[in-house]
Amino acid sequence: MFDEEKQTSKGESTSCNKSSQRYRDWRGPGRCGKQRQIVTMLALAALALVLVGPWLLPPLPVQPEDIDLDDFPSSQDSKIDIERLLFSVLSAESLRSNLEYYTSGTHIGGSNQSQATHTLDYFKQQNIDAEIVEYYPWLNRPLKQRVAIVNSTTHEIAFEASLKEDVVPGDPASDSQNDIGSFHGYSANGSVSGRLVYANYGRASDFDALQRANVNVNGSIVIVRYGKVHSGLKVYAAELAGAKGVLIYSDPADDGYTKGKVYPAGPWRPESSIQRDSVLRQNIYPGDPLTPGYPATRDAQPIEPNEASSLSTIPSLPLSYRDALPLLNAMQTHGSLAADIDSNWVGGLTSRGIEYWTGPSEYEVQVENIVEYKTAPIRNVIGRIKGSEDPGQAIVIGNHRDSWSSGAADPSSGAAVLLELARAFGELQRLGWRPRRTIVLASWDAAEYGLVGSTEWVEENVDWLRASVAAYVNVGAAVDGGTFAATASPIFKSLLYAVTKRVLYPHSNDTLYAVWRRQSSAEVAKPKPVIDLFGAGGDSLPFAMHAGISTVSLGFTGSSGTRHSNFDSFKRMITFIDPDMRLHLTAAQVWGLLAIRLADDPVLQLCPRCYAKAIKKYIHLFEQKMQQHSIQASTGNKLHRLRTAQRQLETNAAAVEHDKRHLRSVYGEDCQMTGRRRHATCLALRRSINDRLSNLERHFIDPNGVPGRKWYKHALVGPGKWDWTEADHQPFPALAAALETGNKQQFQQCEKDIANIIHEAAWFLREV
Repeated sequence: MFDEEKQTSKGESTSCNKSSQRYRDWRGPGRCGKQRQIVTMLALAALALVLVGPWLLPPLPVQPEDIDLDDFPSSQDSKIDIERLLFSVLSAESLRSNLEYYTSGTHIGGSNQSQATHTLDYFKQQNIDAEIVEYYPWLNRPLKQRVAIVNSTTHEIAFEASLKEDVVPGDPASDSQNDIGSFHGYSANGSVSGRLVYANYGRASDFDALQRANVNVNGSIVIVRYGKVHSGLKVYAAELAGAKGVLIYSDPADDGYTKGKVYPAGPWRPESSIQRDSVLRQNIYPGDPLTPGYPATRDAQPIEPNEASSLSTIPSLPLSYRDALPLLNAMQTHGSLAADIDSNWVGGLTSRGIEYWTGPSEYEVQVENIVEYKTAPIRNVIGRIKGSEDPGQAIVIGNHRDSWSSGAADPSSGAAVLLELARAFGELQRLGWRPRRTIVLASWDAAEYGLVGSTEWVEENVDWLRASVAAYVNVGAAVDGGTFAATASPIFKSLLYAVTKRVLYPHSNDTLYAVWRRQSSAEVAKPKPVIDLFGAGGDSLPFAMHAGISTVSLGFTGSSGTRHSNFDSFKRMITFIDPDMRLHLTAAQVWGLLAIRLADDPVLQLCPRCYAKAIKKYIHLFEQKMQQHSIQASTGNKLHRLRTAQRQLETNAAAVEHDKRHLRSVYGEDCQMTGRRRHATCLALRRSINDRLSNLERHFIDPNGVPGRKWYKHALVGPGKWDWTEADHQPFPALAAALETGNKQQFQQCEKDIANIIHEAAWFLREV
């Protein structure tokens, strides 16, 4: 079951297996990569293009009144030329070709080595140093899955689920040869049976509601809907309630026919669509469950599976809503009416004659989940463009390559854009451009299992990351709709706004910023676009939460109705989502401009005051949460220590902004002056500013981690214990854990510890 998927490739694997070659310092050669000679540029042609390019290329969509003073320093006019050149190089046709390649077959994590080799070879063709970095995590594959309703008296089978998705004529991605089966990543082996109970979204609060309604979950099979919380938390909550197994189905109220026409007539989820997922408890720790906190290298010493706190212990399976219908029907008139518990317990199958009841059902349900677990290689592809002036400092841009299916939106739209950026950067290099700082390009493997590829790489390179990396920019699903969304560290706020003001929204004269602002205000009445709480955006998580790297995740969403199914296909993408690839092109422009700004700006255009102001909002949000707990009466409803620390951080952040203005007005950010002493002073001040900006996030890392979840190190933001989704984090996770205990002394000590962390970060900003 772990054999390679069939897919042609132009080359053989070039991955290295010797752990002694594993790199630690990016200043030297890669683990198995060789230093490549830069191709001699065609001097006259390049010079002509650079000189006349600004007049030949279309103007960027910027109005003078839209630009903040910090957006584009006057000393960086040459950088704007590079941006225009980037616009001219990026190609919708090339993006379409990349997407068609990556969606040409199923590429589950740890399989399809040919795609890794193709990505490697493509990077190298663009004059980018590249290598395959292997890890050896514990992965599972499906062998036999079964769900059936059985008459407990006669033992006759009343219904058996097909666990299959329909084949759509004309869409090769739906062919049975591409079907990996209906299973969950990291699901437990087992064959279990019990009466069926409906538990809404499977949240801890939903099981509490069942208990209040006197519905006995112990010994049952639980059926729940996808959504609201991560699948691993659904299984864990059911496990704690005493369930034997869990079935997770996609209800049409969430992403099916209640949203619009279903595939192939529209973009939304059809009745046979199965949403595969991982049930790893990523809120405990992501990545390989048997090597928590250290990389799963070939010679790593794994823990035993029964010691892995991120693994579930009861079997689970995903279902289509066609297969869920008979199961929900089996609970009619049994237990409590779901609507009597809460109206949000009622899904979209009422139009199919279903009245949602809690059960337990009269008949038993049998669940069989036989999976094969083994240690298997996964392959990250890592490329590097060495910086010209400051090669010891770097930015990383990344996307995961693996998918449960062909994965046109998730993740292949992002993989296609990453490949196109590699081509664009290669073209710019051939014209003589080199980034000021090093750019690392990463194509991750096995992210769908639980961010395995990125987590293992971060764990192996955490020292280098903390010493050298200014930012990580992630794009998972680059395009699955027309609504732009971003999650980011608050320090990126100004830069994100500036970049999106320089890109046009497809088929519009409006900038992406203007459209983003309108889309945001439709949901939340705010004068500026909404940037969501950072760190939860896929492969950004290990960078932000474990290594303390400032991160951005971005993409277009809005029609994710076929997520993790065979219907997330190339045909669906070009028919309903992005027929002319203009959304992909826009995603490439935004991602590319962010990378160039972060890699090329003499002074990083990051905003520490934005971070300080965001912390003020975090404090307000947490104080609202305190009002729901009894501990509030003991501590008051204000976090005074945190508020004092936040004010100090905001004051000292203003000092950094003062230093930036001083540098710009007295010396110029390029430090282009003839006087040796004056030049040295300028360089030292610039280095000090950049060090403070790029390292601020690191100072919010708590080496002790969140209590009970030590892998998570960020003191300000992290996943909730019970209310976490892949797109949602909460402020002050350690403080939240203390709040849940109701222990006044522990809570106050935790507040003091976090306040000290913020104070230390504030004083770091004063260092010159």
